Amino acid sequence: MKIYSLIKQLIDLTGEFVKDRKDKDIQLKSFSNWLFKRMDSTVSTEKYEITGHSIEAEIAAHIGRMSRYSNTYIKSAMVDLPFATDMDFAFTAILHGAGPIGKTELIRKMAYDKSSGMEVIKRLLKNSIIEQFPNPDDKRSKLLRLTKFGEENIMKAYSEAHKAAKMVSGNLTNSEQITLLRILKKLDEFHYPIYLSEEKDFAAIIEKYSL
Repeated sequence: MKIYSLIKQLIDLTGEFVKDRKDKDIQLKSFSNWLFKRMDSTVSTEKYEITGHSIEAEIAAHIGRMSRYSNTYIKSAMVDLPFATDMDFAFTAILHGAGPIGKTELIRKMAYDKSSGMEVIKRLLKNSIIEQFPNPDDKRSKLLRLTKFGEENIMKAYSEAHKAAKMVSGNLTNSEQITLLRILKKLDEFHYPIYLSEEKDFAAIIEKYSL
């Protein structure tokens, strides 16, 4: 049975751990840390099946693939709702949570490029999902908000989006989901300021932000 095979692996690994520790204290926490490092070390021996040449390129490729998987699930889930693309839903959801905001601020919250973001906003306005109105604090500018039609449909969309989100998490355990979320947040904290700086010269980005 699989459970006995797993127990045997744990016994063998415990033996390796005790042998490595020699006369040092043997505790569950130290064994857990040792096991994590041991499992993590296998990454260096894995083949880079997508790019074939580096772990950094492989990470970027996998992130790109995950984005496409996610977009596919969301678009499928929204098929009976008035959101033409996954980004239409995402922009509407952000606006629903943030309340009335300007076009540029909405695009920045999405960390999207300006021209593509403006196309999404135009489409949402055309489909009467959102509307614009004069900014009470600055008559020269306008703010965006959801229409009643938009509010009704974003509420319908949330339950479908949750199903899509569960698909994206796939077969990850709860602890793996927590670990992945922490890693993704760390990456976002690194990249978001670069996005906000709107620096286009990649050489300058590398020089300023490379670790």
